[in-house]
Amino acid sequence: MIKLTRRTLLVGTSALVAAGTVSFRALAASRTYHALLVACTDYPNLPQKNWLIGPKNDAGLVRDYLLKNTPDPVKFSAENVTLLAKDVEGANGPPTHAAIKAALADLAGKVQRDDFVYLHLSGHGAQQPQAKAGDETDGLDEIFLPSDIDKWINREEGVPNALVDNEVGAALDAIRDKGAFVWVVFDCCHSGTATRAAEVDDELERKVEFADLVGGDDAARAAAVKTYDDISAGASRGFDENGGRKPAFNLTPTGAEPIARGRLVAFYAAQTVETTPEMPLPKGTPDAPRFGLFTFTILSKLAENPNVTYRQLGQAVLQQYSADGRTRPTPLFEGELDARVFGTDKTDAVMQWPIAVKDGDVAIGAGLLQGLTPGSKLAILPSALSKLSDAVGYLEVQSARNLESNLKPVEFDGKPALAPTAVPAGAYARVAELAVDYKLLVAKPASTAGLEKETELVNSVLDELAARPNSGFHIALVEPGKSADLRLAVLREKSIADAAADATDEPALWFLPASGDISLKDGSKPPRIVIHQDGRDKLAENTGKNLTTIFRATGLSRLAAASDYRPDEVSVQFLIRRQDSDAMEPIESSTVPRVSPGDQVHIAAKNESDEFVDINVLYIGSDYSITHIVAERLAPINEQADQGLKEGLLAFTDTSFGMERMIAVLTEAPPQSEKEDLSFLAQEGVRAVTRAASGTPGFSDMLADIGMAPATRSVMRLADKSGPKGAVMIFPMETVPRA
Repeated sequence: MIKLTRRTLLVGTSALVAAGTVSFRALAASRTYHALLVACTDYPNLPQKNWLIGPKNDAGLVRDYLLKNTPDPVKFSAENVTLLAKDVEGANGPPTHAAIKAALADLAGKVQRDDFVYLHLSGHGAQQPQAKAGDETDGLDEIFLPSDIDKWINREEGVPNALVDNEVGAALDAIRDKGAFVWVVFDCCHSGTATRAAEVDDELERKVEFADLVGGDDAARAAAVKTYDDISAGASRGFDENGGRKPAFNLTPTGAEPIARGRLVAFYAAQTVETTPEMPLPKGTPDAPRFGLFTFTILSKLAENPNVTYRQLGQAVLQQYSADGRTRPTPLFEGELDARVFGTDKTDAVMQWPIAVKDGDVAIGAGLLQGLTPGSKLAILPSALSKLSDAVGYLEVQSARNLESNLKPVEFDGKPALAPTAVPAGAYARVAELAVDYKLLVAKPASTAGLEKETELVNSVLDELAARPNSGFHIALVEPGKSADLRLAVLREKSIADAAADATDEPALWFLPASGDISLKDGSKPPRIVIHQDGRDKLAENTGKNLTTIFRATGLSRLAAASDYRPDEVSVQFLIRRQDSDAMEPIESSTVPRVSPGDQVHIAAKNESDEFVDINVLYIGSDYSITHIVAERLAPINEQADQGLKEGLLAFTDTSFGMERMIAVLTEAPPQSEKEDLSFLAQEGVRAVTRAASGTPGFSDMLADIGMAPATRSVMRLADKSGPKGAVMIFPMETVPRA
């Protein structure tokens, strides 16, 4: 069941505390919270190209969040937070193998029943041939690389000083055997096979080639690499025996466990055959420090709503990746996902913070992680319990860092700007207006040897399209390699590493995700346009059509990341019916299922609130096409005989393969209103759509803005009743050919 809450989309019930025993708040207040943060940046025994920057920033940001921003009554004390890192103020030492093992053992020795342990490992992951035959289904051990690893020479011993998956599991079991709840985050990767067709200047993959881990003479190195390559080639890598994605560290128990053992939640930045990046974040912020994408996204989603379940948090991360145009990596989440993060109460989060006024400066303890950017408007409320209609004035964000913002009083919504000294003591600042920026950053293609003329033609067409008014999209062009939502490349299909033998030699313009990666495996083929030197008009027409569909698909995903609708009792569930099976397989909110031609998607939606709610279902293909499937009005459950919406939606075909998305849009249905029909978001007929303007910007207007390509962004005023009247839910899935 999906229940929508502020800035989150999927709610479950916690299994931490049995009904009728002890409350979340009482348990959270009585337990001790521990954290071990490991950040590996420098690797003296590896080539300089393998050194990282982001992990130490990850660890510092996580420490600041734990000590300053966790919700009451969760309390991480500084003496219970251990940070192993180099060049980080207040760190407890370098992240060596011995230090990590000692810190884990120390935790196992001092935790008590019902304590909470948070573990965060940022750095390089890798794989090595398994030391114990039969221990791994793919013949490879997953490893995390402390800073003092050495070269792999002795197969029986593996990479010296590496943390092997079994070793990590045993250390966590020792902590859990004491009855402590463990949440572990791995912001590392293990291997990656995708080809990067468009370079990215400011992204660094947390990836180590096995060849860089091998020592010895040339013959020994060649033999070791061949052994690894042979194992990799013969294994079904990245997926378990049922075709599901395989986590890097197999930590989830497979059998019955004693009740006394503490529970476990594990978050993985990528599956075993993917890489995960670090980059300057938040995106578009001048001089932003480099963070792991996974770490920063987790913290930003958690900062927006700290009262979520782990399943909700995982879904929010996947939605943000979709909003950022990322098809890879594929994060994984497993364990006790319906528990609440840190064991918090099941309450709606309110985006509000105490206002601090000192020497005429106004500040709050929230910033970029909470989505507050310069220009954001916040209401000044006399107390935390005040309604928005009780606002005595408004503030605008002038500058923001990750966890703090400087504001100034402004005239807004008919109220004059207050003097800082007039802000009431004990006042709170609450978000008063949401804004979604739909502008699509497009990185121009870099010049390719032998295709210089084609690249010049494409860039000329792009300049023309970017300047064209009423184009159906709003883009901003950036130079090749710069931060972007969409990357373009000019290349021949046969030049791609995994192209088929019959690949074409025609030059084409390729539309690639933010990572710039391209792969033609499993039937996947990104959108592309064949380039003819004498066909400029046709190239401009087709490029414009592609940019229109990509713009609208991206806009819908961004709206999902910002939606803020809170109906009390609306449940939506998508289910997969596999070919030749009558069973219905629920799509878990925190996973990315793999589907094949012949499989079907069904929906079960129910409105148990007292208000009418409209639901629209759309499908975004791997080519960014948008298909509108259904528009229905859900009556309150006590007013309808059919108990909600239950029907099959679509069957997958072999026309396209890759990362695709099922979209559910909920909008409030005022009495006597027409049913919300979002078919205008489909690919056909966008430019002909016109929408009547309403007196106050609302959720429907934001949806219309996507179709009409706003010049900058659309905003929606918040209200006391239910907040914004709409929400978008994204369920990513990967379509692959049937084996």
